[in-house]
Amino acid sequence: MAKTKTGMAKKTASKSKPHGKAAKNNDAADTTKEILLAGSGGQGVILAGKMLAQAAVASGYNSTYIPSYGAEVRGGTANCHVKLGHRSIGSPIVEDASIVVAMNEPSYKAFTPLLRKGSTLVVNASMVPNVGKHPGVNVVELELTKIASDMGSLRSANMLIFGLCAGLLGIDDRELLAKLLSDTLGKKNPAMLDINLKILEKGVDLGQQAAGKE
Repeated sequence: MAKTKTGMAKKTASKSKPHGKAAKNNDAADTTKEILLAGSGGQGVILAGKMLAQAAVASGYNSTYIPSYGAEVRGGTANCHVKLGHRSIGSPIVEDASIVVAMNEPSYKAFTPLLRKGSTLVVNASMVPNVGKHPGVNVVELELTKIASDMGSLRSANMLIFGLCAGLLGIDDRELLAKLLSDTLGKKNPAMLDINLKILEKGVDLGQQAAGKE
């Protein structure tokens, strides 16, 4: 049975100056974004979701995040629900996904039903070889684990996910994102900080490209 732990990162938007293109767009600011990150235990999707929620709060949004772990953390299933917007957020559970990131095939099969017209589906093509048709959905197929591995750290694929989602959402203050990464991971593994920062930057670039912002 999956174990679910609720985490919330909330802040009133009016108390913080928004950063990034999305925060400057009034239409986008009125819409709550729902993001579902899913993969196997050990792929780091929980941390990616937590950092995305923290980045949203630092950018002036209200945000919630709720992680769910499988019975076996490493190698089992893991997913993370993130919501952000300038309005109050009720339930932290994603029901009408704006973005779904599927890092493996079980996650792809489990969470694509949450997609709607206008959503973005990000698929880790390294582990999901067959992607079906999703009418009205922006499907982004990227070999995420291979990209991270080629850049020097397979385990840093979650920072690629973090950056990619931030880029898709317009949370594109790179200095803010880099500081968050440094504060979160710099002391734990300073030797990997530069690689993680480069992978984060790559993720933001990929997210902006997928959103048609570059």
